[in-house]
Amino acid sequence: MPGSEDQGERSSAPLRILFASLALPFPPNNGHRLRNWGLLRALAQEGHEVTLLSFAEANEFAQDLTPLRKICRGVNWVPSPSAQNKGWRMYWGRLCGLLSPLPYGAIKYHSAAMESAVRELMERERFDAVICDDIYQFKNLPDSVHDRVLLNKDDFTFIVLRRLLAETRNPLKWAYGWIEYWKLRRWELDVCSKVGKVLVCSELDGTILRAELPSAPMEVVPNVIDIEGYQPRDNDDGRTLLFFGAMDYHANQDAVDFFISRILPEVRKGSPDARLVVAGRNPSASLLRRYANEPGVEFTGTVADMQAVIAQATVCVVPLRIGGGTRLKILEAAAMERPVVSTRLGAEGLDFRDGEEIVLVDEPREFAEAVVGLMKHSERRRALGRAARNRAKKSYGFPALRQAIHNALSDRQVEASLVGLARPAEMGNHGTVA
Repeated sequence: MPGSEDQGERSSAPLRILFASLALPFPPNNGHRLRNWGLLRALAQEGHEVTLLSFAEANEFAQDLTPLRKICRGVNWVPSPSAQNKGWRMYWGRLCGLLSPLPYGAIKYHSAAMESAVRELMERERFDAVICDDIYQFKNLPDSVHDRVLLNKDDFTFIVLRRLLAETRNPLKWAYGWIEYWKLRRWELDVCSKVGKVLVCSELDGTILRAELPSAPMEVVPNVIDIEGYQPRDNDDGRTLLFFGAMDYHANQDAVDFFISRILPEVRKGSPDARLVVAGRNPSASLLRRYANEPGVEFTGTVADMQAVIAQATVCVVPLRIGGGTRLKILEAAAMERPVVSTRLGAEGLDFRDGEEIVLVDEPREFAEAVVGLMKHSERRRALGRAARNRAKKSYGFPALRQAIHNALSDRQVEASLVGLARPAEMGNHGTVA
């Protein structure tokens, strides 16, 4: 969605917004956090007053949230339920969840602490709108606010699960997955039908929603990055391939497994000294064991400065076979003027021209040939990288996001509070709701 640097006159009054998030948006070290961090910044730039209420992990309680407090009127958090849904508890929860009409994620994230925190905040002050961070947060919101909820969607989860099931060979996992799929699809579409507006991340996701719910109000609010915050550097060594992303996410694990097992051997036929760097938090123990002795493959885990890692890449690879939404990893690579070779699914929802701003291939041998071709031609790499950055700047920078936010909120004029009490004294910007 192209945008203009000059946004012109704003017709909508500033709103007070409650942003109910599934995870703290800062630091923005994965795609989900990057999207929410961008949304918060754009809302602040548009003049809206945002109170953040988020789940947080135990190790995040003491971290410096100054950047969040600078753009939010209040920053509040409750313990994430994910800590109680690991190991045997997760399997027991999934087994018990078979008896529920709700998908497991809605059960997992249903939190008495979050419900109480929402209620407390709404008793303290009036909010003109609520941004709900995807469908699993929805059950924690009171029914009375549903018509003023803007549902933040960075993908359609039932689509992602359906794609995962197509690759599942274990019959028990497959059977369980299809039960979960039908519950998830029903829940996801039901939530989309109840809210005031759905904020989809691409025209493609908008098409999916219109096909399922033609009357659902929606706005395309694209995934964007702060292009000017990325400084391209030509530091590549001609041999380093990079995949980056959260490695505790199954789609990324599958992509890396697919690349190392099916594509990298073909790459080495044309470029024997090629090396692969996999940068991202929490790579699974099984993946590390599988490729512990694979020469030229490095798993970095969490990195402090992803820009520096991207700058050293000769080619960024996105061999995704599962997933949904749009890939912020492609936008980040583009912002750093790094060439990208991706599967078509990996780049879906992004308006990058194949052969000019990105290279799109699906078959392992063709993917490898595209990678080797770029490794051997530095001028081609640089031209592709420059064109990609220009595309990202035009279509996926903050002006596009601000315009989309303006469009999404312009028809939500203030009438009264969501739950109705007069505003109390101003809250601080560091409140904690437990």
